[in-house]
Amino acid sequence: MNFNVLPSLVALAILVVVFRAILRQGAAERLQLWLTAWILVLIHFVAQFVDVGHGPWDHVASAVSLGAVELASIAFLISMSPRASNRRRQLLLGAVLGLPALAYTTAVVWELTAHSFYYGVVVVALTATSLLAWNWYRETPSYLFGLLLASVVFSSVLIWMVARNHADLGINVILAGLNFVVAVLYWRHFQRATAGVLTTVFGFVAWGAVFPIGMFLDLYSPSTIVESETWNIPKYFVAVGMILTLLEDQIHKNEYLAYHDALTGLPNRRLLEDRLEQALAHAARAGRKVAVLLLDLDRFKEVNDTYGHRIGDLALQQVVLRLSSRMRASDTLARSGGDEFTVVSDVSDEHGADILLSALESALAVPLKVEGQFIQTGVSIGVALYPDHGHSPDELRAAADHAMYIAKRGARSSENVIAFPQSPA
Repeated sequence: MNFNVLPSLVALAILVVVFRAILRQGAAERLQLWLTAWILVLIHFVAQFVDVGHGPWDHVASAVSLGAVELASIAFLISMSPRASNRRRQLLLGAVLGLPALAYTTAVVWELTAHSFYYGVVVVALTATSLLAWNWYRETPSYLFGLLLASVVFSSVLIWMVARNHADLGINVILAGLNFVVAVLYWRHFQRATAGVLTTVFGFVAWGAVFPIGMFLDLYSPSTIVESETWNIPKYFVAVGMILTLLEDQIHKNEYLAYHDALTGLPNRRLLEDRLEQALAHAARAGRKVAVLLLDLDRFKEVNDTYGHRIGDLALQQVVLRLSSRMRASDTLARSGGDEFTVVSDVSDEHGADILLSALESALAVPLKVEGQFIQTGVSIGVALYPDHGHSPDELRAAADHAMYIAKRGARSSENVIAFPQSPA
């Protein structure tokens, strides 16, 4: 057994446990692919650990070790591919990239010398990759051209190496190319200069650079001895960078949820308060009015009681879509309660507020259709205008709430009533 690999084996085992623990907190498909990739890297080290260095077992261990690290790089690539959006496409991309890579590597490990076999594998890989790229990216010619050009250059290098009887060096080209592509895709996906993203991108670039550097040293400086742990440092950069990226995403999500409703994505009370104060300050400077509308859905409790909360949540999401479609982009729609919403809109006069009221009232005139069920709900709306009915957020909310209560009472015996509070004497 190769005990020199033991530190890396232990470190990767710990990383797999860490990623598995993170995966339990949120089963994102990308994270599942990352975990799969790290398990494959762990298998790579296990194969190196049990490699005795001679006999048929040496070939088996080498094939498993190299194949596992190639598949790991492909798993990382699939996780970042913009078009591998479902399991079928992921498997297709994995097969197009993985099968030729494994066939080429296995042939090298078992010392196959037939050039025609390697040429055939490269041609098949180039053809399959080109067809897949054409199918997925023909609507973006620049991206398609870049993929095709890279594939042709990559394939040409492999064929040149085979022709010069250096097919074994082609494995280095495959691994380097995969990691360089992953580095590009990782940056394209996140596009932010944070510690996590930059560390991961640097790690993949360094991981890819390991192979041509090692190849250069073997050819031109065979006396140079580099410890195996040195070559493995880029892997740890990638692992740490990915964990940092996940932490950054979680922090961003927590910040978002601190100001937005988790179900609808609308601003919550905290963000609504800030938006309302900004609107009042702007209106005071510009001499305009601000309409504060309090919307309460009628009979919505019956929807939850009849169809269940899951259908009720889906219905709420449809309500938000309809209300949003009746508003301007500059208006604020916030969820201020279970089935209660608040709208803040900059208007020139009471007539502008009345137009918005009519638009919002008509939003729920047609029943909602949720999973085959037709759901009818109405809306009672109370409105307060700044500065007519109050000068502070609390005064305006109280006035709108009073008006909405009047509208709610009217809705019990007739159509929805839209009530303005009485102006203070």
